[in-house]
Amino acid sequence: MHAFVFALVAMFSTTVLLAAVDVWAAVDASAALYLKYCSSCHGDEGKGRGPVSSDFKVKVPDLTTLSKNNKGVYPLQRVMSAIDGTRKVHGHGDPAMPVWGEAFKEELKGDKYAELTTLRKTQAIADYIAKLQR
Repeated sequence: MHAFVFALVAMFSTTVLLAAVDVWAAVDASAALYLKYCSSCHGDEGKGRGPVSSDFKVKVPDLTTLSKNNKGVYPLQRVMSAIDGTRKVHGHGDPAMPVWGEAFKEELKGDKYAELTTLRKTQAIADYIAKLQR
């Protein structure tokens, strides 16, 4: 009987631990994507003070105020379309040649699920930006 209870506790603990690892890995991956693709302009904290932000004629937006400037609601779709290039963003280039959406697809050239992976990368970055809201 004790061995059965011990096995159940061990199995439950392992399941909880693996779930926590999956959540942490997802958070870590979204942060890594943000840092790789966005932080040079928007900065590590998303406040628009990245290392190259002073090189632009246009002020780089503070991503931490998106919800505040949208009546307290995080504009997920608007953020995702800015990232993948389907919405024209001054400084991200011409919408006919979206910057990150095309870059993600190019990185995944030949991948069977390139479109899905591109969408997931875009979503992960947008989700990370949502966590930066103040």
